[in-house]
Amino acid sequence: MMNMEHRLVQTQSQQLVLTQKMQQALQILQFNGMELEQYVQQEMETNPFLEQKRKKEEPDPKPEANSPKEEDTAFDESFDLDMFRDNWGIRHREGRDLSQNPDNFARRQYYEDSITQEDSLRAKLMTQVRIATMDDTLYAIGERIIIGDIDERGYFTGDEREIALEMGVPEQKVWEALAILQRCEPTGVGAHDVVECLILQIDAEYPYEPELRILVRDHLEALKQRQIPKIARAMNITPERVEELKALLATLDPWPGRAYSSGPPQYIQPELVVDMVDDKFVVRLVSETLSHLEINETFIQQARQADMSKEEREYIREKIESARWLARNITQRQQTILKVAQAIVDVQHEFLLRGIEYIRPLKLQDIASMIGMHESTVARTTRGKYMQTPQGLFELKFFFSPGLHTDSGEDQSSKSIQAQIKKIIEGEDKRKPLSDQKIANLLKAQGTNIARRTVTKYREGMGIPATTMRREYQG
Repeated sequence: MMNMEHRLVQTQSQQLVLTQKMQQALQILQFNGMELEQYVQQEMETNPFLEQKRKKEEPDPKPEANSPKEEDTAFDESFDLDMFRDNWGIRHREGRDLSQNPDNFARRQYYEDSITQEDSLRAKLMTQVRIATMDDTLYAIGERIIIGDIDERGYFTGDEREIALEMGVPEQKVWEALAILQRCEPTGVGAHDVVECLILQIDAEYPYEPELRILVRDHLEALKQRQIPKIARAMNITPERVEELKALLATLDPWPGRAYSSGPPQYIQPELVVDMVDDKFVVRLVSETLSHLEINETFIQQARQADMSKEEREYIREKIESARWLARNITQRQQTILKVAQAIVDVQHEFLLRGIEYIRPLKLQDIASMIGMHESTVARTTRGKYMQTPQGLFELKFFFSPGLHTDSGEDQSSKSIQAQIKKIIEGEDKRKPLSDQKIANLLKAQGTNIARRTVTKYREGMGIPATTMRREYQG
């Protein structure tokens, strides 16, 4: 007979649990300067022990007699317990509702507040993604993609693996969020390239036209060159049928985001500046982008000495700890950004001196190894942070690109190769423009082995038309 009994068994297991403080540190690191300012303002509205630091160059105001200083109305020199209870006690009770996630709410509120009417493509997409999923993780990934990696054409320009590392989620989750986005209007948004964009539209508009899908997938380049008989033979259809398919294709939009890109110009404020100091490039933070935040220590001491209830005293303890953690996390963010940026600058020294053709291939893990940080930390740090360099203004993630092997035995950045392709095309005879194969041959002669299809991919990525479209005729 089988002996069945209940036993208590103790086992050990390792599990990573992100505390609220750790989550805040990661969130602050990911913020760009404008997002950080917004976040700090929100924290100041809910924490009585945080205040705006007066800039050093501002003289102390000299108020008229019997006139209170305007900026001191929230933080009087003496601790007013009644004022505290009126202004902050209500918020404390409201904040006890644990049914909401305050971190998610604050993040979503920021994104909603930062999307203007002119930025209507993002607004339209955010609304649709919110309706399409009840999964908070998928929604967070979706809003990250919409804000950071959908360009003016409506194309997805990010890297699924980097986004997964940045947000600490499986890469499959990023693909799921992207798939939700690709089902949104305008149809074709979220595609990686023009072929995928058109196929998304074909699946929605012409699902019973499989030949149209084949035409776009396999013969788009030939169609651009009007090689109708060649396409007809390859697809085993008549030239007239190719023309019919071409007419259907003309009803689709290869740039679905274009109709939404008529808003005002978006100005970017760099957080970092690169200076030359003793023949070395050195990175510094732009002070204007730093959050001028102070903890009112005098107010803290007075609050601790006040006569209040246990609940109020616990609330004060939590808010004091929260204020100090916020200040520490902001300081840590600035140090991390500087460390990452300086490592990038050290690697890209030749680019800063000589230009885009000299940019080196670089991966997130390269910088992570150099500075002793995790790859996901580097990904969060480079997102949305801009640096002013001698070669122009660049987002930090611009400096990361894969490389191709050259005859010299060194890897060459894909961005450097794109710059070479552009230079070759700019110098070609416009009456006889170079084919992608001839460009590949020229690059090979210079020591860069590259396939014709890679030249085509880079050329299209730069928005440079094909050979036939570049030809100029002289009368």
